Amino acid sequence: MESYASLKKGTTTVGIKTIEGVVLAADKRATAGFMVANKKVNKIAKISDYCAVTIAGTVAQAFYLVETLRVRTQLYFVEHNSKLSVRGIANLASNILQSQKFALLPVALLIGGYDSEARLYMLDFFGSISEEKFIATGSGYSVAMGVIHSNYKEGMDIISAASIAAKAIRAAIEWDAPTGEGIDLALIDKSGVRLLTKNEIEKLVSKAVSV
Repeated sequence: MESYASLKKGTTTVGIKTIEGVVLAADKRATAGFMVANKKVNKIAKISDYCAVTIAGTVAQAFYLVETLRVRTQLYFVEHNSKLSVRGIANLASNILQSQKFALLPVALLIGGYDSEARLYMLDFFGSISEEKFIATGSGYSVAMGVIHSNYKEGMDIISAASIAAKAIRAAIEWDAPTGEGIDLALIDKSGVRLLTKNEIEKLVSKAVSV
């Protein structure tokens, strides 16, 4: 399908789950066909203080979906006086993607969060949900997954996972033309969502050389 193929023409996003929490990472380039449309797109967005998402696909629609998830998650808390689970947020995103408005639009999400434990879900543009230990999406998928498969270890800590995620995105930037312009990275654990600074990411990238 044309919409499915467009998901593979730009962007690389990565998610890795550990016992401590979840790492989300993404490049910063947005493409339009064969052109670089934007070099500073933030592809990781907070949904709540315990959940974040990466986006791949049509940027405008993806950000609209993210904002809808934010509002609906906040509304759930107001109505129920309790937090919507990370799986609940994934289910909500699935319902939106399956609705007529978003049907077959090229948007894919990685949803990472921490409620009673670390959670990582992947949603395709049909709204299908899969729970993952680690996953990559986008045009640099095969490169990123190769790096993760080679370095992932059961029981690793979240910082080691962050270094691997940085290494995976860096490899995608080097080998996949539509991926580029730097790395965004977030850590989600029982303390909440933390978007890393440029200096913190650079240190992880340096550490990743020896991972």
